Amino acid sequence: MTQHPPAYGEVPGPPIGEISRRTFMRRMLGIGIGILTLEFFGGTWAFLWPNVTSGLGGLIPIGTAAAINALAPDWATGQPYIYGPANLFLVNVPAAENLVDGKKTPVPDPGAKVLALYRKCPHLGCQIPQLCERSHWFECLCHGSKYTVLGEKRDGPAPRGMDRFDTKVDKGGIYTVDTRQKITGPPVGTVTFDPRQKDQMQHCTGL
Repeated sequence: MTQHPPAYGEVPGPPIGEISRRTFMRRMLGIGIGILTLEFFGGTWAFLWPNVTSGLGGLIPIGTAAAINALAPDWATGQPYIYGPANLFLVNVPAAENLVDGKKTPVPDPGAKVLALYRKCPHLGCQIPQLCERSHWFECLCHGSKYTVLGEKRDGPAPRGMDRFDTKVDKGGIYTVDTRQKITGPPVGTVTFDPRQKDQMQHCTGL
């Protein structure tokens, strides 16, 4: 007598072409882990790969004197131009000297006589605001360190003057700041053209 296997009927399961909930969750988990892994390695690569063309840590073209004057007309009369992407001041040195001397003679194109100062205070790294309108000095609002328009220290707890970057001007008149290497600020006691003392003027901070 021939025996036949018992018939259990249709075995329950997902229809052909569909996946189970468990399989779906496994695939979604795998995709999520894959995306996070790619983001992690991509971010690590971007952090470790040196940026030598633009941004802080590279060669940064600021523009011509005419372009800067169009954006900041008071640059020609001695107010430093704030360049946010590199967190620096570009100082028109001849115009700044006129400003300190009380002269109103503008210098719209200083040629190579410019100075790129890093806006971080050498004391504890606070961001230094624009020149104080009373003293025409940079005055850190955190702890009261004070610097001339050339970044030379005059008062406060900072150990030196403001750090700076090398700046070149090409044949087309475009200023390029090299932020790949920060130049340590001048030592305390350095005096160029602003020998005034703290008590000879009013200040924006009383620290």
